[in-house]
Amino acid sequence: MYIDFEVKAYANPTVVRCEIHHGQTGGIYVHEKGRGQFIENKIYANNFAGVWITSNSDPTIRGNAIFNGNQGGVYIFGDGRGLIEGNDIYGNALAGIQIRTNSCPIVRHNKIHDGQHGGIEITNHATATLEGNQIFNNRFGGLFLASGVNVTMKDNKIMNNQDAIEKAVSRGQCLYKISSYTSYPMHDFYRCHTCNTTDRNAICVNCIKKCHQGHDVEFIRHDRSVIPYKCYYDCPLHLRLKQESFCLFFLHNN
Repeated sequence: MYIDFEVKAYANPTVVRCEIHHGQTGGIYVHEKGRGQFIENKIYANNFAGVWITSNSDPTIRGNAIFNGNQGGVYIFGDGRGLIEGNDIYGNALAGIQIRTNSCPIVRHNKIHDGQHGGIEITNHATATLEGNQIFNNRFGGLFLASGVNVTMKDNKIMNNQDAIEKAVSRGQCLYKISSYTSYPMHDFYRCHTCNTTDRNAICVNCIKKCHQGHDVEFIRHDRSVIPYKCYYDCPLHLRLKQESFCLFFLHNN
């Protein structure tokens, strides 16, 4: 893996006012109980997340500008912790902060804005303390909490987000139309027993209403951690109807 900073095995460096950019994977990778203080750095244009925190690591990420990443801003997963405080997180392709798989960071006094996905996204039985954050003008929305997530919140301002997911649902659009395979939106997802899909293949609510009307369907959960169902190409329903390139939803709505 080619990253600018890797911290592990109880290492506790202090990194101040550096530029961490154009990493082939991530900018900062803290794992295996790593710690560290990362303060007032510019972290930008990395191929993956600007900051990764995982495997019982507990760094302090304070006062940094984390921006223009090809994926997310801060990605905390696999029992990650950490204090994420006073950062300016913006312009990233995926969530400004994504928290998942039993992680439990403290996220406070950050500005999370102008992202191409959501502001903060929490999933897979993670938890977090969110305090005093400003979350605004993100494309999909400000805050996304999956089924089973328990979050402590205080004095956050979630305002003026573009809310593209809610708007697409209200217009009756398929969520694949706004996300494709580049970003998986969090919303209500279903499976279809009639078409023999699994709970790892997400069908959005509007495709359930339009393409799978009258079928035996089941609500899975409110989440993003499922594979988006390829309605364009391999839905059994659409293959039976010999629609090789477009699902029924697109035939009716384009």
